[in-house]
Amino acid sequence: MMKRVLAAGGVAVLVAGLGFGLALYRDALAHRGRIQPGVSITGIPVGGLTPELARRRVEAVVAERLARTLGIRAGGPIARPTLADLGVRAAYDEAINAAFAVGREANPVRRLQTRWRLRQGIDVPLRFVQDEQTLRAVVTRLAAAVAAEPRDARVTVIDDAVVITEASVDGRTLDVQETVARIKRAVADEAGAVEAVVRITRPRFTIDDALTITDPIARYRTKFVNIPNRNHNIALAAGKLRGVLILPGEVLSYNQTVGPRTPELGYLPAPVLLNNILVPGDGGGVCQVSSTLFNVALLADLAILERHNHTRPVAYLPIGRDATVVYGGQDLRFQNTTSGPLLLWSTVRGRRLTITLYGPAQGTREVAIIVSDRTEIPPPQHTATRSDPELPLGETVIDPPQPGYRVRTYRVVTRDGVEVKRELIARSGYTPLPRTIRIGAKRATAPQAATP
Repeated sequence: MMKRVLAAGGVAVLVAGLGFGLALYRDALAHRGRIQPGVSITGIPVGGLTPELARRRVEAVVAERLARTLGIRAGGPIARPTLADLGVRAAYDEAINAAFAVGREANPVRRLQTRWRLRQGIDVPLRFVQDEQTLRAVVTRLAAAVAAEPRDARVTVIDDAVVITEASVDGRTLDVQETVARIKRAVADEAGAVEAVVRITRPRFTIDDALTITDPIARYRTKFVNIPNRNHNIALAAGKLRGVLILPGEVLSYNQTVGPRTPELGYLPAPVLLNNILVPGDGGGVCQVSSTLFNVALLADLAILERHNHTRPVAYLPIGRDATVVYGGQDLRFQNTTSGPLLLWSTVRGRRLTITLYGPAQGTREVAIIVSDRTEIPPPQHTATRSDPELPLGETVIDPPQPGYRVRTYRVVTRDGVEVKRELIARSGYTPLPRTIRIGAKRATAPQAATP
């Protein structure tokens, strides 16, 4: 009896196994080349479709999602690219292959389990990827649209008053790296807008700075003789100083500000002091501009960093108060040691050069320049002879001996009549000259023949 029962049970298991295998076989035949019913991709039904048709259906639905725009602002709306424009891509092949593999497991038991689950539906996720290169290209173009260089405020001087002619403008730079990171987070969060990361660069000279320049804090004027070429050079060099701003802590270099004194830049030959004598040279006269500026810096109580005296006294200033310059060599440099911006302004009217320094009001401060400790150096006893290219050929001029000098220049600052500072600014030495016979070497220019 027991043997009959066991035999019957074995037959039942065999029949069940054959039925299960037959069902799987029939199922495989029914859905050969198609995705199993009940499968969806990110909520999109694809069961019963071939992989190709499933891909078309998913692409059609996802295209609408990728057409969603993301507003990118930079203080205001500047762009609304789609997610596709930003390089968001769907991994279609990966999702279609995963959907097609559902219910096709090699293990029959697993396959049966999957078929049971398909009655409730199985959803395959669709993964989205970000194309970094495309996104960065979009942000880089936005950065170019946003970029703006900072622009200084502009001022002029009218009737001895500083007038603002143009307001300052902040500079803007879009941070590409940070903005890319923000956009990625916004896309992941399905946000509708994102703020780009924009760095603001303040201009060197703002309108607030310009409003502090209210008073002429130092002014000096020198006269010059009527030598046309020299007068031209003075006006040209002085023009380079007009409108120059010196911010707190900055150093002004005369040579850097005025630049080379060459014929190509418009300078004409005029007398310059070389080896204690006046000779023709390009840019003659620019030292009167530097000397005038030196006195302005002294009277403004600025720090004098470099100054050189001429080898001989000059006609337009007392000894100890001149400042010679040589481009590429001797320079005049001073520093703005005040807490506010300063504006240089120069004018040439008639034969007068005036340089003014404007800045914040200085209160009751007074500055005096004192040249003292003067020592006269006797001239040599011998007589010197030299050729003078400025004298007509054969003409002779005798210059009497001239003493030299040694002096010290002090600056004294007082407030409300009380001395608050006394400082030694410079020691100057001027070379004595012997009696000198100048012999003319300038040849007359031959007259040109008249043109018929």
